[in-house]
Amino acid sequence: MAAYETSLSTSLNAMRAAEIWLHERSGDSPSIRDLAKYLGYSEAQIRRNFNRCFGISPGRYRDSLRLERAALLLCRTPMQVLDVAISCGYRSHAIFTRAFHGYFGVSPSDYRRRFHDRLRDEIPRRAPETLTIEMRKEARCFLTRHYGDVSMREQPALWRYYAQRWRHHLKGCEVARTWIYHDDPNITPAGRVRIDFGFKVEGNCMAPPAMGFRQVHLSAQRQVKMCVTGRENIVGALAYLLYEWLPTHNEWLSGEPVMVTWWETSSPHARERFELGVPLLTIH
Repeated sequence: MAAYETSLSTSLNAMRAAEIWLHERSGDSPSIRDLAKYLGYSEAQIRRNFNRCFGISPGRYRDSLRLERAALLLCRTPMQVLDVAISCGYRSHAIFTRAFHGYFGVSPSDYRRRFHDRLRDEIPRRAPETLTIEMRKEARCFLTRHYGDVSMREQPALWRYYAQRWRHHLKGCEVARTWIYHDDPNITPAGRVRIDFGFKVEGNCMAPPAMGFRQVHLSAQRQVKMCVTGRENIVGALAYLLYEWLPTHNEWLSGEPVMVTWWETSSPHARERFELGVPLLTIH
């Protein structure tokens, strides 16, 4: 039984690595042959194990990533449809539009319009305590990936589940509790929403704290930084940014992942504080 559990855990970690590899190269139309070569598996093993873990073939998953990324860019940036298509690895407007309509049931232009019309009035808005534009410094993180959408109320507990027990391995460096949103749950099916949980680190941390964690380097990026008190106010702050602040400040989101830093409080009775870093499109 122990040998079987070890084998299962190894396979799961390998398929997580496969998913992350596909995600990071989704705009380049990566082949399953290249993925198999990267992991040292046969193509048949990749297809069988990936389907077992994610309920979808790696090829279909790759295509879904590209189209969901395209939908995110359509809804969060001012990019023209052709520019979105090229950015997501499609060779022409016609090929992209056909694939997009087959997946979402509407054209890219109709999707963009309907998405904004639907959400603009549905999501409650709440101004954050502070909102500033700044350059995010380069950052180094140790992260592990969670699959599946969860409510904002559950996310701190989920961070503890994944990361708290490994924190003592990170002695000798400054650590901030961090998670990163890769998807919009209004676009990506709930079961495939990806959230990375872990640590942003500074100092002499040489390796990820455990199997399943990976080291990620984030480049410097122009962003909106918002400070929010209370996890229940995070969604409202993001809605305020999207539908009230951005349209009046000639700014656009880049569509890149949103980083959340969960600040610890000295008092057990103090409300939780969160810092949201939302990347901006550089168009000036």
